[in-house]
Amino acid sequence: MIIEYANYLAQKGYEVALWYNTINTVFNPNPKLKMLKIPIPTKLGTIVYGIIKRFNSDVIIVDIIPLASLLSLRNRNRLIFFAQGYDESYYTNPFNKLLNRMLSLFCLKLMNVKTIAVSDPLSKTLKEKYDADITVVENGIDRETFYPDPDEDLRRNKGNRKAVLLLSRSGHSKGLDIAIKVLNTMDDEWKDKIELWVCGEKIKKEILKHKVINLGWVEKDRLRRVISSADVLFYPARYEGLPLFPLEAMACGCPVATTRAVSYVKDGENALVAGMEDTGNFKEKLQNILSDELLRERLKKNGFETASRYDIKESQRNFEKAIIGILPSNQRPSLDQLEKISSN
Repeated sequence: MIIEYANYLAQKGYEVALWYNTINTVFNPNPKLKMLKIPIPTKLGTIVYGIIKRFNSDVIIVDIIPLASLLSLRNRNRLIFFAQGYDESYYTNPFNKLLNRMLSLFCLKLMNVKTIAVSDPLSKTLKEKYDADITVVENGIDRETFYPDPDEDLRRNKGNRKAVLLLSRSGHSKGLDIAIKVLNTMDDEWKDKIELWVCGEKIKKEILKHKVINLGWVEKDRLRRVISSADVLFYPARYEGLPLFPLEAMACGCPVATTRAVSYVKDGENALVAGMEDTGNFKEKLQNILSDELLRERLKKNGFETASRYDIKESQRNFEKAIIGILPSNQRPSLDQLEKISSN
């Protein structure tokens, strides 16, 4: 979402700089976006630079709480924290959880850094815990990119097997370990009836008893065809802000099995939904969705309707409005300035 919003604002005519230490993404920065490399390498270098640097921009947007806390020391009045999730939930180590909790308290409550959150549930959490000053801008998907577009080669190659799509990302919140546990405990009859399509980080094939196809990180057009050809997206997340991958799957006509961490799903209506960590229930639901064609069709139909409510173009406009609304009145662009910006 950072790239999506930065590209949009740059295209609108704002002067947008994206500071980075390492670029490792399939998303393409807009040519009008100014890319600035942090002069001190590694994550530690980013932290050090955040402490010593006073940025000249009218608005500074940061999307992780440790960096927002550091930047607030010298850039507080121009700083916006873009909350895409609850940072503490990313960790299992008690020290890391406590550190993130303390940094959130410092940044959101004591420094009162203005915040944009991607969902109402996330906003509620941050308000209850830290009395945060929050504007909600829900994430959206590009429905000109994500729509049903099956790949005949993928469909032909899987034969009579059902394809289960996984997002492989390291990190406790995404629940990849849950996915592996559930898949390995499925009834033996499914061993040769399914194959796993893995997008993201590579999974070692020997840790799963099913056929594994590692697709890696794929471009948007390729991702659309992969999702459209899969029989189910298995997304056992522990914590989320407002995840895009299940919405993209719905827009492509791929049924979703996920958890209550995803705020926009309703069990049996637009997805099959299990409790976080409930591997037994997940196993049952995954086998149900794979064996029941009528169920898959119902989930597809309702999934299309759900995805239609989350449009990236509306999200981009709302993000721009949120930034302008957060700025002090003497820093806000006038209507004439906005029109001039928009005409560029």
